[in-house]
Amino acid sequence: MKAKEIIAILNRIAPQKLIDSWDNTGFQIGDDEKTIKKIIIALDLDDILADKAIKEDYHMIITHHPLIFKSLKNINNNDYLGRLIMKLISNDIVVYNAHTNLDLANGGVNDEFARLMNLQNIRPLSQVIIDDEKYGYGRIGEVEATDLLAVVNTIKSKLSVDDIRVYGNKDTIQRIAVCGGSGSDFIRDAFENNADMYITGDIKYHDAQIALQLGLVLVDAGHFHTEKIILPKLKDMLLKEVDAHVEIDVYMDTSVKYKIH
Repeated sequence: MKAKEIIAILNRIAPQKLIDSWDNTGFQIGDDEKTIKKIIIALDLDDILADKAIKEDYHMIITHHPLIFKSLKNINNNDYLGRLIMKLISNDIVVYNAHTNLDLANGGVNDEFARLMNLQNIRPLSQVIIDDEKYGYGRIGEVEATDLLAVVNTIKSKLSVDDIRVYGNKDTIQRIAVCGGSGSDFIRDAFENNADMYITGDIKYHDAQIALQLGLVLVDAGHFHTEKIILPKLKDMLLKEVDAHVEIDVYMDTSVKYKIH
């Protein structure tokens, strides 16, 4: 199957018209006429994943986060990104990513997040109209009224994490807002939609202050963990449309590793 055929499928899953104005995402590296027999899907593309792709003969890498985000003035071996791009090109690997378009898309990152949290009556947290169609950043919905600790345990279980940061407290949680990745811009949207809790990642000190002042329980479950959930879903969506001989694997490791001491 040609790379351009797989790219066309991806563009249907996450339409290009949904890409935010500040974003740079899509078909970034390679020959779209290349025959693809083996694909790996990941959140990020770094040296470790590139080396794995070369060693295990993957023809295409699909990521959520763009490899090339800011404008490049040069591509050479004097910096990390240049060396990585050169490595991918020299090994004839096709690179594609779907970023903000996969966040907004129906069935994308935030719909999957809402589904995992068992939300009902799901709707966009911050709605946008594009070509007369409704899309939106984040999602909000309801669960059966339950206590805070039970919801916290559900988050940890569904995202497969050992710990999360929880700011604020409420006896009962029923309306929950979610946004995969870095969603601090939508704290007020969560409040204005009467959410009891807002789950996202990359929460800064003053973000937490705002949420506490608004009486909103704010959960920082991590950028990686709130977005990795789309990777198996994206694999399933692709498998329904690609040729039967195309192998697709998911790489669930984070490129930003750390230890808690």
